[in-house]
Amino acid sequence: MELLLNKQINLTDWNSFVLNNKFNSPFQTPEFYSLYNSLVNYSAEVFAIKENAKLISLCVVTLQREKGIKSYFSKRAIIYGGPLIENNRNDALNILLKSIYKALKKKVIYLETRNFNDYKEYQLNFETNGWKYVPYLNYKIQLTGKTMNDILSEMKYNRKREIKLSQKLETIYRIAVSQEEVIELYSILSNLYKTRVKLPLPPLNYFISLFESSIGKVFIVLHNSKIIGGSFCYYLNGSSIYTLYYCGVRNYHKKIFPTHLSILAAIDFGIDKKLQTLDLMGAGKLGEEYGVRNYKAEFGGELVEHGRFIKVLNNPLFSIGKIGLKFKKLIGI
Repeated sequence: MELLLNKQINLTDWNSFVLNNKFNSPFQTPEFYSLYNSLVNYSAEVFAIKENAKLISLCVVTLQREKGIKSYFSKRAIIYGGPLIENNRNDALNILLKSIYKALKKKVIYLETRNFNDYKEYQLNFETNGWKYVPYLNYKIQLTGKTMNDILSEMKYNRKREIKLSQKLETIYRIAVSQEEVIELYSILSNLYKTRVKLPLPPLNYFISLFESSIGKVFIVLHNSKIIGGSFCYYLNGSSIYTLYYCGVRNYHKKIFPTHLSILAAIDFGIDKKLQTLDLMGAGKLGEEYGVRNYKAEFGGELVEHGRFIKVLNNPLFSIGKIGLKFKKLIGI
């Protein structure tokens, strides 16, 4: 077996491996790798294992940090979706995990996979290599063979009612067609994160790059020609669409619910493109209260536990980083 890094990987082989792998997602594509490497304070590395001229495992690892002094306490490596693995090639996964650790152990505080598929069959491989499984939940909405009416019929009564009320008042959604629309939607999202969520948010250029990429879609919700919400999504043809961020103007109108329609827009797109699922990208940690989980449940999807794997490389800095994030949320900065 041979380890390949970054530009050593043939793009045709890479694309083919993604499309034919059961763990595929847009977050393991060459397009996502290139997008991340075009951003300030963000970068990505790709590791692949090759045997007999064939890729048998591959992983895009994103490297992230906050600005300024916080960068020292926030250096992290996130693997969105999890690695791609040829069936039953535990040996290739072991080499991949060891290679990632060796390359990044002095660059980041921790490594984390955010699984969008079930990796239980490979859990022992992760644990043997020093990763800990954390039971995170998620909601997925199955789209295969369904119409919009089918999807709506599976939603909770209140969610359906609120969507119908919004549409009755001529609230619409569509794909964003210009950078100006993306900037306007980002302003709504940024305000939400500053005033309520109080968590780090990527800069505007990240969302512009997503909009311009072949694996990204931005949806906007409009009322009287005014943008009042929308969603930023990744998708992979033949596979799934992922609601990375979604938002709506709070208390805009008592009978208009822009955030609902921002997700409905992604569902509509997924049905039109014959995608398999809409992935709502997280419903919190098992056993802990998480308000967003209740919101996502109203769309009628399936609650799954694919979890995360995490490997802490610097325990003191990891602890300081967690304390700093909780403090930031507490005081609202």
